[in-house]
Amino acid sequence: MEFKLTINEKVKLSEYGYNILQIETIAKCNMACSFCPYPLKDDKESILAVDEIKRIINQIDTDDKEFKYVTFSQFNEPLLDHRIFDLIDYTQKCGLKVLLITNGLLLKKPRILEGILRLKPDIKISLQILDENKHKDGRGVKVNLDDYLNIIVGFCKEVKNQPINVTIDIGSNFNDTKVKLYLKKILGLATGDPSIPTDIVTTIRKFRIYMRNFYDISDNEYKDKLFPLCQTEGVQNFFSTSYLNQEGFKLYKNVTLKIKSFHYGRNLTDFRPRNKKFSCNTAILGVLSDGNIVPCCLSYDDSISLGTSYNKSLKNILDGNEFLKNLRDVNGEKHLTCRKCMGEPTHRGVFLKNLFSNLPFVVKNSQFVKLFKS
Repeated sequence: MEFKLTINEKVKLSEYGYNILQIETIAKCNMACSFCPYPLKDDKESILAVDEIKRIINQIDTDDKEFKYVTFSQFNEPLLDHRIFDLIDYTQKCGLKVLLITNGLLLKKPRILEGILRLKPDIKISLQILDENKHKDGRGVKVNLDDYLNIIVGFCKEVKNQPINVTIDIGSNFNDTKVKLYLKKILGLATGDPSIPTDIVTTIRKFRIYMRNFYDISDNEYKDKLFPLCQTEGVQNFFSTSYLNQEGFKLYKNVTLKIKSFHYGRNLTDFRPRNKKFSCNTAILGVLSDGNIVPCCLSYDDSISLGTSYNKSLKNILDGNEFLKNLRDVNGEKHLTCRKCMGEPTHRGVFLKNLFSNLPFVVKNSQFVKLFKS
């Protein structure tokens, strides 16, 4: 039976450790990326009703100063949903910021461009793989990399210096040196996703092949900083491994290229589970297209559902939720899915991770351990 709110139950998501809400309005995507759990999903057809989406949005307390934004994606492509701009419009009118996360394939369509120019949401484009040999298999599409880049470059020209913040993400594994890379492999620890380069130097070298596409359209005031990406080595120093602290490279005052450290999303199924002695500080609450409320941006089914939006308010779901309390508590019981997510690709890696987590606090924070980790 569908649950109807009888009172206006506002919720401050930051009180539960969340500052981003991801609402998957539809289950469908037009890519099947090798690094994404989407191809593993059984449900690729469900659609979250407009009234239900609005009911969820209405519950978010706009006075929550730590809350950042709403997105309309989890593992879907939001621009496939013909209702997307009505939903963005409604959310903005409710006083909430919207970030539109897209793979960019549909950005050349006039209807979509018009909607973006009208509503001006912040936009993040997941460009990710810059290797023609890996692009089609890695993204699960028939479109070649040059044509895909032309769509994104064309969109950048259309929104040039508009009041729309656009970020273009390029994927990279941040293994600083070959020594660190092979040490991780020997220890059985995760080294990143196989679809993208193992280190930032290789990433930039591959990026250089396509950099002219962006350099030629950029404003003159940014060309001097962009030029090293086209010509020389050593520019990896411009990129911080902390995505949030990374300045990136501007094409225009509103369009920025960033290199993003990749998190292998399929560790939910592929990794070996570690023990329960960890806490998770996930800050993204997800709503799947079937109405399940999930505790993080990696959950693609109801296996770790906190509850269903059709039956309860967000506040009722989050208040005193045992799963969430255990997730935040270093000694709390953890679901197998979360233990795999926090695990490693091999038994050897899991053993070392468990061993480290059981070390006394003083030892874990000693200069020797910090030196070894660095």
